[in-house]
Amino acid sequence: MDNKIKRLKEKGVVLTIQRMAVLEVLNNSSNHPTVEKIHKKLLRKYPTLSLATVYNTLQVLRQAGEIQELNIGREKRFDPSIDPHHHFYCRGCERIIDLEISCPIAQKGSIDGHKIESVQAIFFGTCADCLKKGKDNA
Repeated sequence: MDNKIKRLKEKGVVLTIQRMAVLEVLNNSSNHPTVEKIHKKLLRKYPTLSLATVYNTLQVLRQAGEIQELNIGREKRFDPSIDPHHHFYCRGCERIIDLEISCPIAQKGSIDGHKIESVQAIFFGTCADCLKKGKDNA
């Protein structure tokens, strides 16, 4: 998180208490939370924090390149990891799981003369936990 804070300061982003709190929730989360889930978690400590403040903070962090906004499933989700990686979306429990898969095309840096800046693949299916519970949605 220290690196994110340093980069945000270098980009001129003012680090308010609210922004630091949102960043902390994201960095301590591995489940790619929605705006509402982040807000609900922060309300315990900051009861006057508005949903709009959380949303605006997430947009500032996204525009600064310090988080990813994912449009997977029914709601926007947020990922604190900006390193290139793919995702698995479980249709059963709607969980998003980070996948560390090497993409040979992305490693080349270009395709058919086009420069590749980022690659994001989403795999859809049923996670191992749902399969164990017999919740195969296939």
